[in-house]
Amino acid sequence: MSDSCLNHVETHWKDLTAISNEYYNRNDFRQGLSGYKDALYRAEVLNNNISDCIRLKIPFVQIYIISCNNLANTYDELDNKEEAENMLKRVVYYLLHIAANKELNFEEIQSELKRASLLYVRFAEKNNLGIKKQEQLIRVLKEELLANNFMKKSN
Repeated sequence: MSDSCLNHVETHWKDLTAISNEYYNRNDFRQGLSGYKDALYRAEVLNNNISDCIRLKIPFVQIYIISCNNLANTYDELDNKEEAENMLKRVVYYLLHIAANKELNFEEIQSELKRASLLYVRFAEKNNLGIKKQEQLIRVLKEELLANNFMKKSN
């Protein structure tokens, strides 16, 4: 994808997100949801062009995380707890997936992963999702981190 196309995708993401934020702030969650879904699609396009985004200094990781979190918050407001939970888990799995990319700043990914995990746990506690779901995510997180040598195995 050309540089101008990627810059346009980023700009369009910003516009969609800003408009959706206005809807969200006016409690028009259905309209906000539609825009946030379109914004997530733009974030996914950027993630299909990681090397170019790095070169162009497009913050594709943050764009993706913001998109998922916006959707999670909107689903939560619409009382769709299952979709809200799925979006929060999606951030964790996304960060685990890209953590192995040597072009990215590992410390930044690690920090975002910690933040995303805490957001999920807070959501789970707030919505009484039960300890089993939290333990399941933490188990997957630990397994992935160990499998990719991102943390030392503790005995």
